[in-house]
Amino acid sequence: MEQSSLRTQQLPGLECANPQLSRSETGVAARVRSMELRNTHRRHGGQAPGQTLPLFSAYEIQLDADDYSNLVSIYDALPRFSWASKTVRELSHMTTQLDGRLNGEHFRVVMKAVSLELPIKIKGKATGKTEWVGVYPGSREECVEEALRKFSTQPGRFNEAECSVRFSLYDLRKELKSVGHTHSYDELRQALEILSKSSLTIQTRSADGETIDITSTYLPLLALRSKNKSSKHYIEVKDMPDEEKGNATLCVAVLHPLISRGIERGDYRLYHYATSMKLTNSLAKTLNREFSMRWRNASPVHPYRFQLVEFLSNTARGLSSRIPDDFRAVNIALQQLVDEGVLTEFKSTPVKKPKGKGAMDYKYEVFPTNKFVGMIIDGHRREKRRELAVSA
Repeated sequence: MEQSSLRTQQLPGLECANPQLSRSETGVAARVRSMELRNTHRRHGGQAPGQTLPLFSAYEIQLDADDYSNLVSIYDALPRFSWASKTVRELSHMTTQLDGRLNGEHFRVVMKAVSLELPIKIKGKATGKTEWVGVYPGSREECVEEALRKFSTQPGRFNEAECSVRFSLYDLRKELKSVGHTHSYDELRQALEILSKSSLTIQTRSADGETIDITSTYLPLLALRSKNKSSKHYIEVKDMPDEEKGNATLCVAVLHPLISRGIERGDYRLYHYATSMKLTNSLAKTLNREFSMRWRNASPVHPYRFQLVEFLSNTARGLSSRIPDDFRAVNIALQQLVDEGVLTEFKSTPVKKPKGKGAMDYKYEVFPTNKFVGMIIDGHRREKRRELAVSA
């Protein structure tokens, strides 16, 4: 495929740091301060900070809808994380390629594992030794990225021009804990390191015919900072005014270029973030994203229909050698969506084999809850509001 014009973005004044910023980088604080002033200036439409203007930002989620966030087309429709937490030890297993179809177009996703030096454990106990292994972004990294993207919808945290989000490790840990995911600071740093170093190639074609062919990390830029002087991520800010030190010690992450593309084009949809983060089943998370993006006329009289083989073929899990196992896996995922208030019920119809007994596929109909329908309606309203703002 031809190369797309999409490129990874860099924050002005900061090196593109997949390796985290070191303590010796004494100019970082000043550069971050300059970046923050530019962001403030941009948020006020070029006016002085004291002359605030009520700018419309359709991508932001208001505080009264704090359980919601946004999904962007293409990026969120593709399998981007390993089916399970996956550690590999052979060079030949450091790359995984997934092929399928999205909206009638072929897609290819290539994920590359990150080389990390990890402690060797035997029966859960440390041995004092380490080994180099390959680690793919898994469910932990998916939740961390999802939380960062939630931050990006909150006013004051997101620089839309750079597609960068500001956060602290404390904020990230607190956010994840609030939705049922408890991680230590070391685990969060490791997850962020994997997201900033793992290569992701996406090749497909958009609905309007644009060729997408892009290779980037999940977080093209990551700058970790800390107020703790004993931390290796401590940044000296003694020359800055006290009221500005907080911003200088915030971490910065640039989100994937396809997220930037979706925001720029207004090609994103509202979804229930809190529910998504509660889902422990990877197929349930995938189905929830698909329903949120594609079920635009959701109602009890307009069920969503899909077929098992087509759906699983386009996931990181893929199809197994036995249809009964696949049928059981999809039913478990759908039942979790019923339990979490996304669906009221689901029905399946077997597609019989031409010869012999058993099914070769299953057709599904799923029915939404009032909560899910309300979210879809809110999403339509936000789209209309966005269109009016653009045309004004």
